[in-house]
Amino acid sequence: MYRRLMAMALLCGLIITAIGHTNAFAQPDLDAGERSAVELLPASCLAVAQMPHPDRLLTTLTEHNVWKKIQEQPQYTEAISNPGYMMFLGIRTHIETQIGMKWREAYDTILGGGITIAFEPETEGIVALVRATDAAKLQSTAKTLIELGRADARSKGNEPLPEDEYREITIYGKKDGRFAIVGPWLVMSNKDDLGKKVLDTLIDGSRASINDNEKFAAAHKSINGEPTIWSWVDLATIRDSGFAKGLDKNQTENPIAELLVGGVLTNLRQTPYVTASFYVSGEATRLEFAAPHDNEWVEEFREYWFGPDSAGSADPALETESTILSISTYRKVSEMWLRAGDLFDERMNDELAKADANLTTFFAGKDFGEDVLGSFGPAMQVLVNRQSFDDVLPKPALKLPSFALAGHLENAAESQTELRRTFQSMVGFLNVIGAMQGNPQLDQDIDIYKDNKIYTASFVPEPDEKESERARIQFNFSPSLAFAENRFFIASTKQMAKELVDAAQNEQTTRGETSNTAIKLNAEALGEILSDNRDQLVAQNMIKKGQTREESAAEIGLLLEVLSLFEGMTFDVKTTGGELKLELAIQTKN
Repeated sequence: MYRRLMAMALLCGLIITAIGHTNAFAQPDLDAGERSAVELLPASCLAVAQMPHPDRLLTTLTEHNVWKKIQEQPQYTEAISNPGYMMFLGIRTHIETQIGMKWREAYDTILGGGITIAFEPETEGIVALVRATDAAKLQSTAKTLIELGRADARSKGNEPLPEDEYREITIYGKKDGRFAIVGPWLVMSNKDDLGKKVLDTLIDGSRASINDNEKFAAAHKSINGEPTIWSWVDLATIRDSGFAKGLDKNQTENPIAELLVGGVLTNLRQTPYVTASFYVSGEATRLEFAAPHDNEWVEEFREYWFGPDSAGSADPALETESTILSISTYRKVSEMWLRAGDLFDERMNDELAKADANLTTFFAGKDFGEDVLGSFGPAMQVLVNRQSFDDVLPKPALKLPSFALAGHLENAAESQTELRRTFQSMVGFLNVIGAMQGNPQLDQDIDIYKDNKIYTASFVPEPDEKESERARIQFNFSPSLAFAENRFFIASTKQMAKELVDAAQNEQTTRGETSNTAIKLNAEALGEILSDNRDQLVAQNMIKKGQTREESAAEIGLLLEVLSLFEGMTFDVKTTGGELKLELAIQTKN
């Protein structure tokens, strides 16, 4: 039993145990601790990832409100009471006794100097460098764990961890994975030639390193703050070597993908490198991708995405207190439509040609690309709001959020008339389809709100559902079209159209740093719309998972409770300071 516990310890001891499997010992006179990890990596590396402070990351995670909330849940209590987990704790305690340190002290000591991982194409190898804060403790811990592992292997008749020697350095492991310790450094590689390059640098000192690579040096200097994890990829070399064949294609088959990331594809075809920075704190988790950007790289047919001189900027979102999601972006959609031949493959262009013919007919002979889409400005917004059903009858059983498209009109006087006619024709079309399917009809009306006209339509309830609080799903909608100066709002409800008119009139004229695309999710408003439909979610869970009502209610309750710990999420795309940046951030509550 003792031997089995030791085997489990070597497999389950996380970072401490992993180090026990991957160690060797060097001559004590090597002054290896004076060099940084990037000075040890060969100049030919194509990708590098660094975690400078793993100890800080673990502290942040274990002290985070989300983790504390998880520990309060019955499911967590049940998990840590499991016999398997109790056995693991016993194994961990035994290892702590053997190495003379608690697991957290061992983690902080062995990993506290940082972790660096790199890929080198010449050897097709990966090397990992782990720096301890105390070389002596690293060596003693590794020695103890290796001895335990070897004893376990011998007891089972297996071959103990093999060892070799390179330049008086003991190397452990097999050909597809060897490791050594040199001073405070734990060196691991899956290729012997790559591992030897790093060991040679540790022993001999001067040698060309990744730090001498101009692209890497430029990227390293541009690091913003102190990321929890930072990575770099030499994209130019990857493109030149033919490894990134997908990047040579400028055409896509998906218009939605083109709208979202078409500009990013253009940049990836030209930029010398890409970096990714991951930041973790008690308030937010943020992931940022960045790459050099030059206006001259933008093909003419992709200027619709970036705007002139890559300066296209989205409007500030017209958010209200009830806004769940806002997407604000710069896209000159008419130019994208007219440039479809350059942007999309043959199949998609055939589909778009058919759609263009049908839409031209629908819009009374007006060319859809030039006349219809051309009347819209490039700054567009999509918004999703929580609806209020207070004092509203009939009230739908399933309460959906409202949504809207907002933008600017290039020629407001003429375009408003055409848009109004199209809206009213669409309502008439929906009435025809609704009558065929037995759905309620839409009654059109015009509302004057703060000197602005709102063209609206509402479903007419049957006599027996006028006072219903569990009405059909259609009663979530009252399609509306509103104008405010040169702005237009196409909303799923009249209430949302009014909210957007108010937001436009109260919009601040001053701007901070602008984005090409900005997305914001409000976790509190999302939680409220889920709470509005809690009974429906519980019932759906019962059917889908075969749960009792109590089990389903508890699961939905846990979801809402965890969601209450978050403030929201943001996503931004910016082209500033000669860089294209994509930033995703998740904000949590203190």
